[in-house]
Amino acid sequence: MEKILSGKPVAKAIYQELKEKVAILYDKGIIPKLCVFKVGSDPASEYYVQSIQKRAKKIGVFVDVVTYEDLAPQEELIDGIRKANKDPKIHGIMLQMPLPDQCDQNEIVLHIDPLKDIDGLHPVNAGKLILGQKCFVPCTPSAVMELLHYYKIPTEGARVVIIGRSTIVGLPLFNLLVQKKTGANATVTLCHSRSKNIHEISKEADILIVAIGKPKFVDHTYISSRSVVIDIGINEIYDTDAKTNIFVGDVFYQDVFSTVQAVTPVPGGIGVITTASLLKNVVEASRG
Repeated sequence: MEKILSGKPVAKAIYQELKEKVAILYDKGIIPKLCVFKVGSDPASEYYVQSIQKRAKKIGVFVDVVTYEDLAPQEELIDGIRKANKDPKIHGIMLQMPLPDQCDQNEIVLHIDPLKDIDGLHPVNAGKLILGQKCFVPCTPSAVMELLHYYKIPTEGARVVIIGRSTIVGLPLFNLLVQKKTGANATVTLCHSRSKNIHEISKEADILIVAIGKPKFVDHTYISSRSVVIDIGINEIYDTDAKTNIFVGDVFYQDVFSTVQAVTPVPGGIGVITTASLLKNVVEASRG
């Protein structure tokens, strides 16, 4: 197993597969199309959406971005989603986060057609995921599963510890990894901000997945020499040495690197695969 679990070769393999599937769809007269709904001009959101557009163009997926003003009423956004639901040329709908305060994410998500919900946010998809049924899996958890598969990291019977219980990362990952199927069958512990003895629990992990949203939260005191560490976090901080802003993960990479068996970098790790996983869902949606 490689020491540095780069996301780039994983994403490259996914994109190659998607190019072939898109070519078949084009022969059938189907052009995969994603509609992204975005409210406001958050810089991080802008960057992510541009990244999606850039990658999508390379594989032949069309991306339409619908942007609303910061103070746009929630009903205006819902109306746009309803129109996209009815448009047969739109195969996938994505709601870009974060949303402004006047928008209730849980309410808005209910209006997305589950068959076009490529981010796996709708309760129908969330429920199917828990039951182990075919559905759209949230893109970041899907990216983690793609990485585990690509690097042939064994999960059956493995002790997995997830730090972070968000509905878009921690909880879906828990449900994916405990399922009775190849590439899962793990023994999973889910830790969060109220968990006790996280250090001790984390040290017992064969695979430690960190998605807590705190820069450099996990250091060498959380890991052991057998740890495979997957860092999902991406945080922008000010580097006093470089005198500029840099991106770091939830794991203190330099502090754990010499000890762990393997670790994902930030940037260049899970984030790279997440975009590929999103577009994979779009292509699957367009196939019907």
